[in-house]
Amino acid sequence: MTKTIYLMRHGQTRFNELKRIQGVCDSPLTDLGIEQATKARDYFQELGLDFTTVYSSTQERAVDTAEIASGRSDIIRLKGLKEMDFGTFEGQSETLNPPLTPGIGYGDYFVQHGGEDSMAVRQRMGDTVRDLLAKHDEGDVVLAVSHGAAIAQFYRGVLEHPPQVRMSNCAVLKFDVEDNDFSLDYIYDPINESLLYETKQ
Repeated sequence: MTKTIYLMRHGQTRFNELKRIQGVCDSPLTDLGIEQATKARDYFQELGLDFTTVYSSTQERAVDTAEIASGRSDIIRLKGLKEMDFGTFEGQSETLNPPLTPGIGYGDYFVQHGGEDSMAVRQRMGDTVRDLLAKHDEGDVVLAVSHGAAIAQFYRGVLEHPPQVRMSNCAVLKFDVEDNDFSLDYIYDPINESLLYETKQ
């Protein structure tokens, strides 16, 4: 019973451009971010995709990306797809971020600053994606637009050997799902029209 989900990061935002920490806080897409989302739409059109349903986090940058990339306005917004909460670090310079731990992320570092634990994000994303897929039938193809840290925690949770990849804005991850078993086919960068990662068969 195979389903397909394209999980995608939002386009560049003003805070991305300014190198500001952006989790639960939000900022609008830049002109480049709009161009990136448009490139993603071109890519989906080249593949001939007709998404059964389009999902997005509730944050503006993700919703706007989903609308542009899909060409649709009937986006289903899910809080479970939101970005990690970085607490009092929100809006501050990215230079203040602690070092990343491979395979884990930031761990519980931001909890002491009013933020979210990486493992809680992993659980939240996994539950949300499984729940939305449970509403679909075999052969359905869905798009879900989320965020960099949240997506990374998701695939670390569902893959035995997760890729070590830094996702560009509007990076597209294609998963085939059978009985809640996730298989990552590739990660595609629509701006440079190149693969950031491909699972070896």
